[in-house]
Amino acid sequence: MAVCFQQGVELTRGDLDIFINNSAGNPTNVYSITFALYCVDPVTCVEVLIGPSGRTPVNPAVGEYYAAVQVPPSATVGTYRIRWTIQQTAASSAQTVVQEFCVTDGSGAAPATTLSQCKQDLLDKLRFMLRDKCVGGEEIVDLDVGGERMLVRMDDLYDILQDLLPSKG
Repeated sequence: MAVCFQQGVELTRGDLDIFINNSAGNPTNVYSITFALYCVDPVTCVEVLIGPSGRTPVNPAVGEYYAAVQVPPSATVGTYRIRWTIQQTAASSAQTVVQEFCVTDGSGAAPATTLSQCKQDLLDKLRFMLRDKCVGGEEIVDLDVGGERMLVRMDDLYDILQDLLPSKG
């Protein structure tokens, strides 16, 4: 999670924003756009709606929208999500885009990400399978990352997971 905001901060242009382009890649306004904010429970990963679900963003330029809100001074430190609901035209169906961010208490430390036991177990099993199946780095995994094909050695993939989420023991 790359974006964190301090308790009490007023969010403005450049903080929680979204940019909309048409099929030609040019900025375009949409028929309808709203957003909702959620606090994520660190144990269950359940999202808890904060305030109304259909807030209207600010539209300072063609195709640019942002959530102009204040992070309450008493906001819970942790992970949050903003869900943008976008309808390109009156006849099109609504689409949802999710952005994740965190709220800190100003101490400079980002809140620790806590995974549910189920998710931690799944990640551990994946890491162990990658480690056990990777004899000499000859196993290659074909990944689709944002539409781009990447070939990654299994031992490299294991090392990435090992660095991100160290084993419980």
